[in-house]
Order: sequence, then C-alpha cells, then structure tokens
Amino acid sequence: MHENTEISREVSSISCMQQITSRLRFVVIPAGVRFFHITDRHTGRVKGFRCSHREACDLARRLDDCLA
Repeated sequence: MHENTEISREVSSISCMQQITSRLRFVVIPAGVRFFHITDRHTGRVKGFRCSHREACDLARRLDDCLA
C-alpha cells in the first residue's frame, strides 16, 4: 500500500481543508511523486488522476461544476 493512502482516506480530517471542502465535492490528494488523485470527498473514491497539480485542480473544478 502506498504511503499516502491514509491521507486520501482521511481528507476531512485535514484542518486547513475543512473550510474549503465544505462546499467542494472533489479534492486533489497527493498520491506520489508528481502524481495526484482527484477524490470524491463524500465517498473517498478516486474519480481521476493527473501528473500535474494544476491539471488535477482543473479536473476537480470541472467535476464540481458538473454536479452543481
């Protein structure tokens, strides 16, 4: 199991993210060196991945917009 797996399972427990994620469904979680998962905050399931943080954030925003 990858060392960052525990972080991705406990997104809501990261204090600096609580205010931001209260209105966002998808969050970007580091999953390795230059690798990011786009995770559904409610279910904890990975909905996508990108090798660039900027691209991962863009995908998370697009997924949030689709559900808004």
